Amino acid sequence: MTLQEKYPLGGKVDLVILRETDLGFVARINNEDEGLLYHNEIFEHLEPNQELPGYVKAIRVDGSIDLILHPFGHLGAEELGERILEMLKENNGFLAVTNKSEAQLIYDMFGVSKKKYKIAIGGLYKKRLITFTDDGVSLINSKN
Repeated sequence: MTLQEKYPLGGKVDLVILRETDLGFVARINNEDEGLLYHNEIFEHLEPNQELPGYVKAIRVDGSIDLILHPFGHLGAEELGERILEMLKENNGFLAVTNKSEAQLIYDMFGVSKKKYKIAIGGLYKKRLITFTDDGVSLINSKN
């Protein structure tokens, strides 16, 4: 079985953090192989022996495996969209976060990158569930 068959792109895997390197964190994948989580794609604190879910981002020509902690692209945007809708409902239909907000604010609120947030709110906007204002995001129908 090839690595591509064993670990499809975007596939969810179980990770155990092994060690930190200059590039990122080496993690054991499904108790079998090793892969790398790059520092610039990690938005949370990691420690050796920490167990967490991850996703296969790429399998390189040399057989090394690139990993990420959150589904990439549109994968996971639906789930994040649901969380955003719940937060909007809990906050009277308004959140003071736009697609121009600082990445750190978005991470602090949702635990995701700014790019992932923009994909999720874009999906909510296309479904006509939210509207954008100069200072935030509002539910179109804010009735709970």
